Order: sequence, then C-alpha cells, then structure tokens
Amino acid sequence: MTTTIVPATVTPDDDRARAAGALYRALHAAPELSGRERETAAMCAAELRAAGAHVLERVGGHGVVGVLRNGDGPVVALRAELDALAVAEATGLPYASNRRTTLGGRQVGVSHACGHDVHLAAVLTAVHQLAESRRAWQGTVVAVLQPAAETGHGAAAMLADGLADRVPAPDVLLAQHVSPDPLGAVTIGAAAMLSSSIALEVTLHGTGGHVAFPGGSVDTVAVLLDVLAAAGDLAGEAGVELTVSAVHGGASHNTLPHVVHAELALRGADARVLDVIADEVCALARHVADRSGCPRPADVERIASFGDVRNDADAARRVHRALVGRRMPTYPLTAPSPASDDVGALAHGLGCPLVYWFLGSTDPHVLEAAAGTRSASGMPSSGPPTNHAPDFAPHPDTVVHAARTLLVAAGAWLT
Repeated sequence: MTTTIVPATVTPDDDRARAAGALYRALHAAPELSGRERETAAMCAAELRAAGAHVLERVGGHGVVGVLRNGDGPVVALRAELDALAVAEATGLPYASNRRTTLGGRQVGVSHACGHDVHLAAVLTAVHQLAESRRAWQGTVVAVLQPAAETGHGAAAMLADGLADRVPAPDVLLAQHVSPDPLGAVTIGAAAMLSSSIALEVTLHGTGGHVAFPGGSVDTVAVLLDVLAAAGDLAGEAGVELTVSAVHGGASHNTLPHVVHAELALRGADARVLDVIADEVCALARHVADRSGCPRPADVERIASFGDVRNDADAARRVHRALVGRRMPTYPLTAPSPASDDVGALAHGLGCPLVYWFLGSTDPHVLEAAAGTRSASGMPSSGPPTNHAPDFAPHPDTVVHAARTLLVAAGAWLT
C-alpha cells in the first residue's frame, strides 16, 4: 500500500507553537478531577469553536467533541483526556497547579501529573493548524476530548450518550500518551500497547476498641493485612500483578478503627483472567472477614475496569511509515506497558482501528544525568520523575512535538 504523507505545511508554525505553549500552561495550572472537568471542557470547547469546528458539549458528562470538515475524504478522530489526578504538584514550575479539592471527605491536591494537559493542547493545536491549512488536506477531523479517563468511566459514558451516532464514522482513531522517554521520541507497536486492569475497593467492618485490649475487639487493620496477603498469593499464582494504592482508616494512635477501606489494582495481559481473579479476591475478602469475626460482611466493589489497548496492525504500520518519512525518532514497543487506558473501548464503540503511541517528554540531557534507564513499556525506580509523580514535569516543548506527531499521523489519511 502506498501512503501519502501530509504536506510539510501542516505542522505547527511559529505562531501556533507559541499558542500551543500558552494553552498548555493554562490547562496545566487549572486541573480538574474526573467527572468535574467543567472549566477544562469549556476552555477546550472555546478553542475548537475558534478553529471553526462544530462543537458538541456535555457528551457523556463533560465530554467535548469538535468536528472540522474540509470536503470529502477520510475521517480521522483525535482523542485526548480532560481529567487530572488527586496529586499535589511539587514541580516548582511558574505555572504549577496549587488547586485543592475534597475527595472522599479528604482535602487533596489536584494536578496534571499524568500529562493529559499535553494531550489536550496537542489535539487543539492540531485542529487549529489544520483549520489554517485547508488547502493542504481533505477530509474530516473529529476531536474527541474525553472526561473521566483516570476512572475508566469516560469512554463508556460518551458511547452511552450516543457518540457513535453523533459524529462521522472515523476511519481511524489516533491517541498518544506522554512518557518519561527522550523528548520527541515516539514508541509504537503493531499489537498490544497497554494492559488490562481492574480496581477494587475493599471495606472491612470491625468493632473498634482500645489498642491495649485487641483481644476483645475485631482489629480491622489485622484483618486487612490477612486479606492483602492472601490476595497477593492468589494473584501471583495466576500471573497477575496486585498493587495496593490506598488505605484509609483510624483516627488516633490508641483506638482500633471500626472500619477500614483499601483500594487494590489488578493488572495483567488477559482481561478474562483478571475478571476471574477479581471475583476470587471478592470471595476471599468475605471469607477472611467472616473467619475473623467481623460483625458485617466485607464489602468489595469494582470501581474501575480497563480492557487492553491494542493497535490495529495495518493502521499502526501506516502511521509508522509516515513518521519515518518525516525522519521523526521512532522506536518499536518491546512489550506492552503495564499501565491502562479506556481508549480501546472508545475505538471499539466507534467501530474503527486504533493507533496509540507513547511520546517522550524528558530533556535528553536530564536522562543522561539521571541514574538508570527507562522505557515507555515500564516505569523504573530511578531516573527523572515519571507519570503520576508529584514532580512529573514534561519539557515545555513536549506539546509542540505532540501536535506535530498527531499531524503527521493524521496526514497518513488526510490526503
């Protein structure tokens, strides 16, 4: 198959690059948690309208969709995420977030520690540049700005709200994610890119009491430790990774908490195996709680579920050829990342091939100075900060690299 690459004019020019940086900083300074992306959505909708796109708002919550038509031709969807994380920022950047909010009854910091602000600014910049370069391409671009990506609910919510019937049917869905790899490096594969995961919330009920007399009480912390140890063994035997991401309970050093909550993440390559293990962890928690004398059964709830993210082989090769044709630094993915994303569900619901890649966001000089090495397919314990860390700070030029990569990838269809 012969692939025509989009003409060089459809890349961010100097004015658009400066605007991209300003937009990125504005988004970075004003993050909002999943399901609460009202201000972010309004800012993005205004940008899409300014580019001349037809805009749909409140799609599946705060989701925003922009449709930019330019004659007959292929339809390319560009996806980015609106939400941020409950992580207090510690980057020291002049545009750092100082936002705080209440989550689960607790005060938490809010920041774009994952890099969704880069993704948003890149999609909006690409739409602006395409709108200003209509003579160089033909077709339709659909910007899908998704809410609640971190909770795994956003893609399903947009589809349930009729997204597939409200936009032109895409020929391909393009998505990217910043990684702590060298600035501008694209890591892409022709198969699985991300893993499946299921998040569980376990609630255990005890009797409370004085720490000096634990024998007369049901110690929920001790019960939780038993549950976690048994669940870890169960997951390990099945080749599934189990991580404890949050534990809440207790209020003083001399009182046994009568209720504790824990959030667990199960990750693996096979979604069917994860589903079975999640059910077994639920049964195990209830059994341990009952055996320990808890006055109420353990409550176990699935709070998030992500299927694997798998690239369409032909479409991924098409993007790869376009990137190589522009001499952009491109590397093969050696193994799926253990991270998760619900973009696969979005592509499935839209009925189109998916191409997803990682984009490096770290100054190469910083990487050279750091101890250890890193890859987009895993998160090492040393080196510069990684996604979800309080001090994760993509290089300011990342957004321009991200916009250019989107435009080159889209240009493999918009001929």
